[in-house]
Amino acid sequence: MEELASLYRRYAELELKYAEELQKLSETVKHPVLSALFAAVANDSRKHSRMYLALAELVERATPAISEEDLRTISSTVERHIEMEASMVRTAKELLEKVEDVRAKLVLEAILRDEVDHHKLLVTIRDTIAKAEVLSEQQLWNQIWLDSPWHGAPGG
Repeated sequence: MEELASLYRRYAELELKYAEELQKLSETVKHPVLSALFAAVANDSRKHSRMYLALAELVERATPAISEEDLRTISSTVERHIEMEASMVRTAKELLEKVEDVRAKLVLEAILRDEVDHHKLLVTIRDTIAKAEVLSEQQLWNQIWLDSPWHGAPGG
């Protein structure tokens, strides 16, 4: 476990280093499309770094359950963003059909890929991960009282 956490942390550092290099490149390149693409990849590398750190934490310690209140907040926010991502996918597809400039197509294709990935990820979070991590208040009390051989008192 410790070895895996260390590996995740090393990858997080590498991603951050790549992000810094690409960010500097994006700031020196004068071409607006290339500058934007390099900056986008730098942002993705920062995102990957944070994800690797989250994986390291997942391996190193038990993660807390998601409260029902947090789940409601996550669900409502994620649901709204799923709708927004679906709209952005449609928009990017429509723009791709209209645009002829290969540079613009490259950017729009990158946007479309990201929007599709974001949509899939949010749907998965909504349908799988968040619900599986919830520990309801009732479950907590059941663990303390009903599932306990002593029902909360030492020795019965």
